[in-house]
Amino acid sequence: MNRMLSCLLLALMSFAVQAEEINVSARLVARPCTVDTDTVNKTVELGQGRASEMKTAGAGGEWTDFELLLTKCPAATVGATVTFSGTPDDDDATAFKNSADATGIALRLASRDRATTYQNESTMTQTIDTAAHTATFPLSARMFSPKGNPTSGQFAAAVNVSFTYQ
Repeated sequence: MNRMLSCLLLALMSFAVQAEEINVSARLVARPCTVDTDTVNKTVELGQGRASEMKTAGAGGEWTDFELLLTKCPAATVGATVTFSGTPDDDDATAFKNSADATGIALRLASRDRATTYQNESTMTQTIDTAAHTATFPLSARMFSPKGNPTSGQFAAAVNVSFTYQ
């Protein structure tokens, strides 16, 4: 009788087991391009400007050309976008604020042909060179006086860049 009761209990217990389905999902992304070592913590030297040459509003120093470079981009990556961020100038929100002691002066960031001005949260998109697996962002920068009559002193402005890939 004990043996029959044990078999009956095991049979009842096996009916209590229920199979469940487990769903697993993931997202596969391509590795990003490599930011060139010269682009990481890039310093752009604007040289020495003269306050006397920037007396009128909008006057500025000489343009300095520079590049941001991405290398080793995956074959499937066709484009890259850089987003510029920094503190806008108090007198001209389309420029970046000078954090040093000269007053009335700001940083103007533009495309190499100077047709497009970049400000806080602006973006620039470039196509990836599929043969070289690189992307080059040609830019220009200069000091300028939004309202005119800047004071002499030191100039420094910081612009952060972040890259996204297509």
